[in-house]
Amino acid sequence: MDIGITYNSFAHKKLLPEEKELKATSFTIGSHLQEMGHRVSYFDMDDPDEIQALCSSRLDVVFDTCERIHGDPRGEAYTAALLEYLGIPHTRTGAFQIALGVNKVRVKLLLSYNHIPTPRFQVFNSEQDPLRPDLAYPLFVKGIACENSIGIDEHSLVSNAQELQQQVRMINTKLKQPALVEEFIPGREFSVAVLPGKTNCALPIMEIEFDDLPPRKRYLDYKAKWVTRSDQYKRTVPVYPANLSDRERQTISATALKCFNILGLNSYARIDMRYNDHTPYVLEVNQNPSINENGSGYVHSCENHGMDYEDMIEALLANALQRQA
Repeated sequence: MDIGITYNSFAHKKLLPEEKELKATSFTIGSHLQEMGHRVSYFDMDDPDEIQALCSSRLDVVFDTCERIHGDPRGEAYTAALLEYLGIPHTRTGAFQIALGVNKVRVKLLLSYNHIPTPRFQVFNSEQDPLRPDLAYPLFVKGIACENSIGIDEHSLVSNAQELQQQVRMINTKLKQPALVEEFIPGREFSVAVLPGKTNCALPIMEIEFDDLPPRKRYLDYKAKWVTRSDQYKRTVPVYPANLSDRERQTISATALKCFNILGLNSYARIDMRYNDHTPYVLEVNQNPSINENGSGYVHSCENHGMDYEDMIEALLANALQRQA
């Protein structure tokens, strides 16, 4: 097949750790596709000339790894929308679902309406906004449209009004977006990868163990994901598969699939949860989880399901093509 890879070169800037991984993943996928006998073309969505070349191409399918437009993750729906306009099957979930899911508040409202447990929350457009009386400390602060744990640091878990104002101010000014303030859910943390297909499948559940980190640091911040030399990274341990009873496993997996279906997703995704008092609270629905060959939770979940990296690539391509049929 003639397969395109849409990606971000980030040529206009010095690459951050997550951007290095995003770019490397695109070329890793392309290399595997070539080894599998496909003809591969790359299209840098940061380059207007290559976008024009994509528009005039005759591709069978596109493996869409583009995550930013003009450096903004909220623009990642544009590539999917362009491919859908051109009638080219692609591996991402649909453009409408991407645009819907970029805003964490919209996702939480949809899940809550459908009786999926998720932490109570409030949106802060300013540090001066008063805290609702039904929200109690500790609280967790993040941007409403951030991914890759950007904006989450050692100060994100707040215990008083001063800390809350400081973190909201950082989100509002540095990230230029409203802050999402949630009740902090203690308990075990799990991630559930969903493999799309004619029958969507919840893959083996991964648990994030926080080793002997103090309680105020038991969450995945930017350092835990991207700064390999940091204490937070070294002491945040993924465990595959999670040690759960059959009933717990069924509850958590069923919740992940409900989220997938409620949001109308139709490609690979990962649902992150905190499990407390026999209840899975959904923290995030990641419609574009990392599929880096080395170290990605989604890829490890596929491996625990008996699939190697090329099996995963084939499954995502087959899903893209059958969606178009």
